[in-house]
This record gives sequence, C-alpha cells and structure tokens, in this order.
Amino acid sequence: MSEPDSPPFPGFDAHPALQELRLRAERRRLSAASLPPNVPDDVQRLVQELQVHQIELEMQYEELLLAQTEAETSRARYVDLYEFAPIGYCTVAPDGTLLQLNLRACELLGSVRQQLLGRRLTLFVAPAGRNAFADFLTQVQQQPTRRTITLEMRRDDRQTIYARLEGVAATDGHGHPSIRLALADVTEQYQARQALELSERRFRLLFDQNQDGMLLMRDNRFVDCNAAALRLLGLTSKEQLLGQSGAAFSPQRQPSGQRSDVLAWHYWEETLRWGFCRFEWCRLRPSGEEFWKDILLTAVPEAQGTIVHAAWRDITAEKQATARVRESEERLNMALEASETGIWSVDVHTRQLYWDVRAQQIFGLAPAPQPVPLRVLQNALHPDDRARVEQALEQALQKRTPLDLEHRIVRPDGTIRHISALGQLLHDEQRHSFRFVGLVRDITARQQEQEELTYKNRLLEHILAHLPAILIRLAPTGEYLEMVGSGLRALQLQDNELVGSSVFDAYPHLANPVRRLLARESMLFTGVAEMPSGPVYFQNYGFFDEQRQQGIIFSLDSTAAEESRRQLQREKEFTQNLLNNTVDAVVALDLELRVTAWNARIAALLSRPEADALGRTMEEALPGFARDPQILALLQRTLAGEATQHLNWQGHQQPQIFLDLNFVPLLTQGAITGVLLVARDVTERNALLAETNRLKLRQQQEVLSAILTTQEEERRRIAEGLHNGVGQLLYATKLHLDNLPPSEPGQASQKLLSEAIRATRTISFELTPSILEDFGLKMALRELVKRIPAHTLDVDLNLSGLDKALPPLLDIAIYRIMQELLSNVMKHAKAHEVFVQVARADDHLHLSVEDDGVGFDAGQLKKAKGIGLPGIRTRVELLGGTFTLRTHPGKGSTVTIQLPLTP
Repeated sequence: MSEPDSPPFPGFDAHPALQELRLRAERRRLSAASLPPNVPDDVQRLVQELQVHQIELEMQYEELLLAQTEAETSRARYVDLYEFAPIGYCTVAPDGTLLQLNLRACELLGSVRQQLLGRRLTLFVAPAGRNAFADFLTQVQQQPTRRTITLEMRRDDRQTIYARLEGVAATDGHGHPSIRLALADVTEQYQARQALELSERRFRLLFDQNQDGMLLMRDNRFVDCNAAALRLLGLTSKEQLLGQSGAAFSPQRQPSGQRSDVLAWHYWEETLRWGFCRFEWCRLRPSGEEFWKDILLTAVPEAQGTIVHAAWRDITAEKQATARVRESEERLNMALEASETGIWSVDVHTRQLYWDVRAQQIFGLAPAPQPVPLRVLQNALHPDDRARVEQALEQALQKRTPLDLEHRIVRPDGTIRHISALGQLLHDEQRHSFRFVGLVRDITARQQEQEELTYKNRLLEHILAHLPAILIRLAPTGEYLEMVGSGLRALQLQDNELVGSSVFDAYPHLANPVRRLLARESMLFTGVAEMPSGPVYFQNYGFFDEQRQQGIIFSLDSTAAEESRRQLQREKEFTQNLLNNTVDAVVALDLELRVTAWNARIAALLSRPEADALGRTMEEALPGFARDPQILALLQRTLAGEATQHLNWQGHQQPQIFLDLNFVPLLTQGAITGVLLVARDVTERNALLAETNRLKLRQQQEVLSAILTTQEEERRRIAEGLHNGVGQLLYATKLHLDNLPPSEPGQASQKLLSEAIRATRTISFELTPSILEDFGLKMALRELVKRIPAHTLDVDLNLSGLDKALPPLLDIAIYRIMQELLSNVMKHAKAHEVFVQVARADDHLHLSVEDDGVGFDAGQLKKAKGIGLPGIRTRVELLGGTFTLRTHPGKGSTVTIQLPLTP
C-alpha cells in the first residue's frame, strides 16, 4: 500500500484545505476485509483509493451545503441592510442607467423600483446640474477614489430635493463596468446654508455700509472692520487695525483713571459672561486727537468659539456739548457757592416762595419741601427793617423795577445776620408778570469786616497819636507823601512837615534800604538819628504798595529798647565771663530743655563749643544726660520747683568721667523759666578714694590671713591635744575596762567611752582636716559630705574645675564656709535635701548651697545674735567676693557666694 499522505496522481499539488480533507477521508475510509482474499494488492489499493475519494466527495458536498446555508444567511442580512438603509444606494451603468437601487433610493426619487429600473438617473437631475452630473460619472470611472457631488434633483412627483451623491467605480458579475452611488437627502442642510449665506450677505451689506463703526473681535482682538470704523480711527487700511487688541489706539489710562488694557479685558469678560456689554470709551487718532465712542459689544457663539460684534458710535460732539453744559453749570454753582449766594423766587399770583438749600441755610432753616408761603420770609425780617423791605418788594412788583437791598434778618436761634437781596420780575411772551426771581447772600462777614476796618483805622490813629511811632508814605521817586505820628516829636518835627522833600536829602544814611524798598522789596531795618540830646533809634518795617504805587514805612522809636539791649549785653558778657572762669561745668536749659547757657568748662569737658550747643535740645547737646532715666526724672522734679542732685554720676565719654550733678530751678519774677545744671568733675577724687579702698581691703585681707592662719594653728594645736591627750586616755580607759570581768555597768561604761572616742575624733577632724592639706579641697569637701549621715540630710554635691590647686587661704576659707553652711542647714533648716555646687570658672570660684527647709525672714538676719551667716558674709567681703542670700519662710534658702581667685 502507498503512504496515506501521498498524492493520488503523480504531479498533483493539492490545496492545503484539500489535503486536510484527504486526511480526514483517510481516517474514515472503509476496511478492505470484504474483498476476496485472493484479490491482488493493486486491486485492493485501488479499491481503497476509490473509497477515500468517495468519502472526500461526500464531505465536500456536506461542506458545500453548509457554505450555501451561510451564504443564504449573509445574503438575507445584506438584503435587509441594503434595502432598509437610511441612505439610498443604487448601481448605474456608465451612461447613468439605473441597474439596481434600494428602497430609500426609490423614496428619494419618488417612485417604485419597477418604474425606476432601466431609466437614466440623469433625468432626475435638474437641467442646470446635468452637465456637472455627467462629468461626475466620467471622473468616477476614470479615478479609483471616491467622488462626491451635491445636486438639485426633481422627483417623479415634481418635488425638488437636494441630494449629496458619493460614487465609486465597480463591475457586475459578468465583468461589465458599473458605478455604485450613495444618495443622501441634504435638502434641509442646503436650505439652511442658503439662508445662512443670504443672512451673511445681508449682514455684510449692513456691516460694510453702516455709518457707525462695525467691527468683529475674537480673543479681544480685531479680526474685521468696516470703512466707518477706519474713518473714526483716522486709518487708511484694515491692516493698520486688524490683529490689534481691544485697547489699541487708546490713551494709557481712561479719564476715569483705570488702565485702558485692564479695563478692555474687563469689558470683554463682561460680554462673554452676559452676552453683551455697553460702555463709553476714549480713543486716540494717529494725530493724538481724543474722541469718544459709545460701544456695544454683542457675543455671537460659533462652532470654534465666540466672536464678538462691536458697534461704535461717535459721541464726541455729544460729550463736548454735555461737558460744556456741565462746565457752565459747575461754574454757576461754583460762583454761587463761592459767593455763598442762594436763589429764591416768588410766584406773583400765588405768593408762594421757592428757594434753594443755600437760601434756606442763610435764613437758618433746615432744607424743607417746596414751596412755602411768602410770610415765612417776611417773618424772618428784623423788626426794624421789615417795613422797609416789604415796601421795596411791593414797589419792585408793581413798578417792575429791580430789587437791590441790604437788610437784617433774625434766625430761629435768635442770631442777627446781614443779607443782600437782589431780584428781577420776569414776564412771559405777552409781557404778563408771572415770577419774581432773585439772589440772596449773607454779608454779615463783610459787614463785620467793614466795622473791623473802621475800628482798626481808629486804632491806628490812636497808636500814632499816643505811641512813639511814625507812619510814612513815599512816592516811587522818594518824596514824602505823608509823615505822621507822635514819634516825630523825638525828631523835633511836626506831622507832614517834610512832605514834598526827598528822603534821600533828609536822611542820606537811609538811602540804601529806601532804594531797595522802592524796588518792591519788603524789609526790616534800623535807623538812627543824631540829635542834640543823643542818638534816637527807630525800628523800621517797610513794603511797597503795588495798588497805589507807594512805599510804606512804619517806624517805632526803639531808643529805650536799644539802651536796654546794650545794658543786657553788658550784663550778659559779665555773666558769661563769670561762668567761663568757674571750675564747675554750667549749663542752663529752658522749659523745653534747650540750651540757653554753656560755659567754657562744659565746652572743654564735652569738646563742643558754645556756638554749636546754644539753642540745641538736651538730646542733641547732652545725649548722655538725655538717655539716662534718672537724670530725666530729676529734671522733671527741678522744673516742678525742687532742687535736686545726683552724686557720682558716671558719664559715657571716653575716657570715662564721674560727675556730681546739681539741678537748680531758674526763677524769673517767681516763675520757673528753666533749669541750671552745675556739674563738678570728681573723677580724680573717685580714683583716690578707690585706691584708698583697695589699700584698706588689702590690709584687711592681710589681717584676715593672719587671723585665719592663727586660727588654723590654734585648731591644729587643740586637735593634736584632743587626739594625743584626751583621745589616748579615753582609749586606755576603754582597754582597761575590756580586761575587767564582764558586768552590766562595765558594758554601759564601754559604750559611753566608744561614743566619747568617736566624738573626740570627729571634733579633731573638724578642727584640722588633714585631708585638705594632703589631697586638696575637692577630696576634703567630699569627705565632709560623707560624714553627714544620709538619714539625717541628703546632700547632692557637684564639683567642677577643682582639679587645679587653689591658694591655701582660699582652700581653708571655702572649706570653713561650707562647713558652717552645712552645719546651719542641719541645725536650723529642718531640710531633707540640700544641693551643693562648687565650680571654678574663669578667675572666680562660685559656691552655692540650696536646701528645701523651712527658710526664714532675711530681714531678721541683721538682728541675729549668732556669728554663722554674718561671719560668713564678713569673711567673703574681706576676700573681695560677693554674698547673696535668698530665703522666704516655708520656701527653703539659697546661699550664693562668688570669690575672686586672685586678690
């Protein structure tokens, strides 16, 4: 038998699908057992091959049936989709003959399929579009790409539709060329587009031909404009405007003060938010000329965003006219307000009074509703002027003459005011009187000024008649026009005696100031006249009167004042000489603490000359004093009348000085007019005193050293006596009792001897702590603390910086001080815990002992009879240190000591 996979015929190349089919047939082939046994092998093989071919054919038939079923199902789906599609589909021959079409295509063409097949689609195209349709079919056949065209078509029922045709070339089942078309009804879209194009043409016509400026904007930038907008801006082409921002061709700031670019964006956002925005805007032409526009922005939504239509109307003339009217009204109101003038009118027929707020205020009335009866005005007239005013008003009404009257009124609060009333009768076109209109103004101030001027004239005349003064009027050339006043008597002249003569001839020494005066320069100058009785001094003030073209001089006899000034100058020089020769520094201050006197000693002390100090404030001249609160407090007490002093005041100068300050109030006729500061330099005195104190302290320290040395020697002698004498005897006695027979009295005695030996050793150690000499202060203090039972007092000892040896005297002093302090805590404080700190830092030794005991009143320390704390304080002071005690009843005590390492 051949291989199952071998082809049935030589050279046969089966398709892979057929090979797969053959394999499946091989698996299903029949057995050859039914053949006779003597059948040759070739026959058997041939029978088997036939069986395989038979199975293959059966299977192929089955698959063809399945494929046919699937094809029928697919065709049914395709027919449904094709027939009931919302778009018309049809197939036409190259000449446009309808070969096939679906139901939607039949609906679009307005007939049934049987009547449409075989007809040319061109017949359904409007005559105007048939050539374009023929070209469309030709292009579809020649080019493989899809082509589209929109045509006006006429249905069988004569209705017109607009359809969009998409075509692609194809072939039928026989290989004949054809064209497949898709038809979509776009009548509504076409009509909408036509309406939109018509609307756009109309809009463009209105846009371009409108006399107002029309513009289109996008993103606040101009994208189109008409000729009127260019004329408004003074431009020649659209390119000068398009692309510019909404704030272009505008001043940097609008008249309201807002920036044009910021305000333009604000209006743009308002337009987008509300759909429109209307406002007035100021722009600039290229020439710099300003003009005003009324602008209406309207937002128009688009598919790509929003476009804004802007309508501009030139309102420059209206603004200018309004501004002129407003300016005229403002000038009138300003004139009325500046002159404080009110307006009033009276109806001739009804006798009703109309008046504005200013007129009511002049009469002292609050603003009230209009009108009011005329008697309101009449009731306000002063009783003495009422008859005269009413008569003048009636005469003006009857004779039609103007009213010009000044009179008095009485306000509701009782005050009397002077007013000026002006009025005129108005007539209509028939010369009939209908209203009396007038102005009213309060002239009380003017009346008072007139009275004041009259009073001042009388006062001037009185001054010239009774005071040593002279009033002089000079012509521009220097001749006397007037010269009056009682001051002429000192010159032995009469009033106007020199009128007509020249001042340059009468008083040549005044020529220079008089020329400057006549040259329009106001000035103050002193003149002197030599008289037989002596010189006469005049203080002159002069100015030039531009209105009358005269020089005015007012002269006052100052001879007595000049003599007083000279006397005061002599006294001042004497006083200054006296101040400059004193050893003390002297400064005088007025009530505002400004320097009025400054002697040579303070000038040398502060290196500030008198000329630089006089007139300055204390903060400027004496900054060290002004910054010291104690000095300021003393100054205030002195200004209140109390003499004060500040001894040994430390100045801030370099080198440093010390002053004794005395503040004395300065009196003038019993009133305080300032402060006298007397300062004495005590720097040398303090230095000598400090040196004396240092010598005394050194002597005290030497005495203390000798005392301490003697005390320690005596302590050592007593300690040795206790240890070698009493201690040995007590120990020998104890040994003797140990050798005696045991007995109860003997044991009690031994116990007492043990306590006596221990007490002796303790006293000996406290008197002379040998550990201090052998191992230093650090070990001695620790041993001192160890000897205090913990159940009696808990001691927290902190030592720092004691590794380096201290002076022996300081070691002994610190040890004894600590010994005394701990003894006081155990005896008196009733404390549970004490904190001890001894630290060496820089050139000082710090010691502090703080307990939690009952404390005591620190004020009673001076009254204490003991020698504990007072003795410690004395010892610390002799060593040049400081002793501080902080304690309160019930709050414990803290002792802090600081000792210098070197004397």
